Amino acid sequence: MTYKIILQTPVLPVPDVVQAQEYYRDVFKFKIDWIDRDVFGGVSHGDISIFFSKSNLPISVHTLVWNTPDADEVYKELLSSSARILEPIETRSWGMREFVVEDLNGHRFRVGHVDESSADYSEFRREGES
Repeated sequence: MTYKIILQTPVLPVPDVVQAQEYYRDVFKFKIDWIDRDVFGGVSHGDISIFFSKSNLPISVHTLVWNTPDADEVYKELLSSSARILEPIETRSWGMREFVVEDLNGHRFRVGHVDESSADYSEFRREGES
């Protein structure tokens, strides 16, 4: 490898940047960082940032992964803030304790932490294996 990537910031298409920022602030407890003419804006939580870009409907829905030290803690907090939980928290066969939450525009987040207590990798293959 000749280069290093140190950060990824997704840009989510939304019909209303201000509304998206307010939702992330009020429901996901993000901080509103900046906005440019109501067409592009950013929010953050700890070390992660998300940008929003005003887009015409219908928007393309994205799924992102949020890793956390304690998915159960995040799950409880998001439940109390009226977040739209699509899949309840559980330990998955691929070694993650996670849940799925959706924002007001349909973008989804898999939120979890590593929990290999009941992982079953027997069906997984690595590159080059048949």
